[in-house]
Amino acid sequence: MALQGKHWAMIGGAVVVALGLALAPRTPSTPEAADSGSARVSEDPNSGSTPHAEDASAPVSKDPQVNAIIAELNSGAAPMETILKLRALADKEPDNIEAQYHLGIFSWQTGQYDKAMARFQKVIAMDPKGYPDAYAFLGQAYGSLDSVDKAIAAIETYKTLVTDTALVNGAERFLTDLKTKKTK
Repeated sequence: MALQGKHWAMIGGAVVVALGLALAPRTPSTPEAADSGSARVSEDPNSGSTPHAEDASAPVSKDPQVNAIIAELNSGAAPMETILKLRALADKEPDNIEAQYHLGIFSWQTGQYDKAMARFQKVIAMDPKGYPDAYAFLGQAYGSLDSVDKAIAAIETYKTLVTDTALVNGAERFLTDLKTKKTK
């Protein structure tokens, strides 16, 4: 069977489309587009409904002491020294929810998930509704530790606390994955 002209045209069209897709940009061209694309549960501290700063000079914490420490870190101070200052504040003021929350984030970012989980559990105990991302981080940690029931409970709570449709949809997808994992 010989290829006819229309077959060659379809093959050529498919090659052009494939090349176009291969050469298309894979990242958003504007910062606004980059911010609107994520529908994941939460992997970074600025993804949920927890307040965050739009620019580096704006406060990132409601607590002025925590904000000053984080500003030091953002201005290029030695990370470990700065985090030790935050830890000293949390040790001195164990009920400082902002210090606990940010230490949880720093622990998460450095792969110290057990420490992060303890901090986020403390944050949730102090303010069950004020820091929804704490539930998202806990759910992800529990899911990675095969504590699926605890992960599902944490993500279900997270869903009730956020209003951003993309975050709720991301939580739904994560729950589906967890429930699939549970049945295996």
